[in-house]
Amino acid sequence: MNNDLTSLEMRLLTLLHRAREERDEAARAELNTLLREEAEARKIMARLLVDEQALVSRLRDESIVAIIERDAKRSQSIVPLSSAPRWLRWLVPSALAAGFVILLLIWPTGGLQPTLASMQGEVEILRAGQRIPAETGGQIRPGEHIRTGPNASAELRLADGTSIRMDGSTDVGFLPGKAARQVQVKTGMVRCDVAKQPPGRPLVFQTPHADLTVLGTAFDLLAAPVESRARVHQGRVHWADGGPGLEVAAGEACTADSQGIQAWQPVCNLDFRTLKAVPPQLETVFCNEESLLTARRRIVPAPNGIRLEDGGLRFAKLPDAFGEHGLVVTRWTEPVGGDVAIEVELSAAAKVNGDSTPPADRPWERDPDWSLQMAVDGDSFDGYRIVFAAPKYPNGIEVDSIHPVEWMLLARDPRPMPEAGDHTLRVEKRGSQLRVWVDRELRIDTALSYPLAPDRKQTFALSEYGAGPLIRSLRVWRGGRD
Repeated sequence: MNNDLTSLEMRLLTLLHRAREERDEAARAELNTLLREEAEARKIMARLLVDEQALVSRLRDESIVAIIERDAKRSQSIVPLSSAPRWLRWLVPSALAAGFVILLLIWPTGGLQPTLASMQGEVEILRAGQRIPAETGGQIRPGEHIRTGPNASAELRLADGTSIRMDGSTDVGFLPGKAARQVQVKTGMVRCDVAKQPPGRPLVFQTPHADLTVLGTAFDLLAAPVESRARVHQGRVHWADGGPGLEVAAGEACTADSQGIQAWQPVCNLDFRTLKAVPPQLETVFCNEESLLTARRRIVPAPNGIRLEDGGLRFAKLPDAFGEHGLVVTRWTEPVGGDVAIEVELSAAAKVNGDSTPPADRPWERDPDWSLQMAVDGDSFDGYRIVFAAPKYPNGIEVDSIHPVEWMLLARDPRPMPEAGDHTLRVEKRGSQLRVWVDRELRIDTALSYPLAPDRKQTFALSEYGAGPLIRSLRVWRGGRD
């Protein structure tokens, strides 16, 4: 073989490796162009496909075999696939004459070709009704599901470079069909960074409540029994439940449930770990315990009621800051409406069950002294309050109101809060419906009918009796659109 042909063969082998092993779309396109335009390249590829046993073995996965076998029957080929690689000698010439059909089968442009890029903990594949332990580098075939255990995680990579990161207790499936472009999120949370999709061929994420259609974007998607929820970080998505749907832009969120779909516009996204000062829209006040449940509440400014420290924001200790017991409230000064969603990421306090063992070996438990309150559709004095780690239930969750002067219990969940560590608390009010989440677990789902003051400012607040956890971030959305 002369130097030019040797160079051409090396080029073909390099492109072949990049296209097949590294899933390089640019290499695949260059390879197809080269084979289409150069006769010598076609001759070399035909010889490689016939003579290279290792290459033939690598190409003979089930999906390709099934398609080639069907094409072989259509061309009335009598050579069975089970009789060594001779079948390829019968198929390659006809495939070349038909416009390199075999190459289109080997390097499909329509299928997602998901691969398990990494995993931690218990991860399994649901294949033909059987549960099979997953392995890093393995492919997820059309019609299969991948599931993560409660404390596990996994990252899937599609052929176009799209990344799908699965949290614990998540079930993701792929529809049958080589060209299917749907990802099923049956339950759990995925964090997606979707590569730019071909024109007219978007990627669709299906949940039990709605479909998310993307052309290239980054977002989080949760599928739960009562609702599906997406938060968009970059780009735009289309969120639909069978109707016209809505467009959701970066920074916005959307939910879907039995009531339909809902858009959520961002109000604030505060990372207290990086802030140098509390934003001016957060006003902090204090009311002493003596007047709290009276018509003459003594509410006074309390800029020293919260403080930024390493790792986040914390409410001040009452004896140090005020010299008496009461309620510290940091509230948003601008109205946001009655429909609102609040997410707080926090580090729960912990304490030692006193012993002399080394710190690393000591048993830890959640400190029952900490608590945190959120208020929606008003501040903590005239809105609906959600109390996390409520001491009465015990250390569970209660929904109440202290408007106008009495304490009124509206709903409760007596299950205690999780152990010490990092957690996400979410409150979502839509119309009269209130949902309360701890991490990804729905704790309260109730309808509110207790009347609030008609002249109140419809805002939100965080509050505490002086033993709050370390708040790392606060994200708030208001329902609807301008």
